Amino acid sequence: MQSDDPEDHYPLYPLGMLRRHGLIGAQDLAERLPDWTEQQLRDAFWPAYRSIRETEAELEQASGIDGGERVMLLNGLPLFVSEDIWNFQVLAGPELMDRLVAALAHPRPPRT
Repeated sequence: MQSDDPEDHYPLYPLGMLRRHGLIGAQDLAERLPDWTEQQLRDAFWPAYRSIRETEAELEQASGIDGGERVMLLNGLPLFVSEDIWNFQVLAGPELMDRLVAALAHPRPPRT
């Protein structure tokens, strides 16, 4: 059944995802690593994610032709990833974000 909440419809639907999974006001990976380019973050994120993954589950996904958004449970903590040809964004609470930042710290991809 389709939701009537405006945050569940384009272009606001990521807000509904964030709200449902307690990620409103979560930390942004790009803000934690401000000297990294978006491409560096994009290239390094999934290897870092896999390096700390103990358990995972996909909670919600919204896909489009060019990419999409998803909320996953990584090691019991929610993680939002928005990935398409224009944008790459990762949001998480402080505990999970600290682990991701530490995993990203070594090795750092070359600047492109």
